[in-house]
Amino acid sequence: MHMTYEKKVLQTIACRVCYLFDCNAMMKGRNLDEAVDATIKHGVSMHGLDVKKLQSAESRSELGAKATEREV
Repeated sequence: MHMTYEKKVLQTIACRVCYLFDCNAMMKGRNLDEAVDATIKHGVSMHGLDVKKLQSAESRSELGAKATEREV
C-alpha cells in the first residue's frame, strides 16, 4: 500500500531578517498572522522590544512582508 502525505506549508520569519539582531531564531505559523504573532512575541520576550509598536498595523505589515514559505 502506497501512502501519500500532503505537504504542509508554514510561513516563517527569521529574527535576523526582521529585527536585524544577531539571532538565529526562526518563527513559524500555519498562516501569516500566526507567524507575525510569534515574531512579535519573540521580539518582546527575547529582545525587549515595545509590544505596542510591534502590534501596529504598519509594523505587522512590515513583519509579514519578510515572511517566506517553507514546506514541511
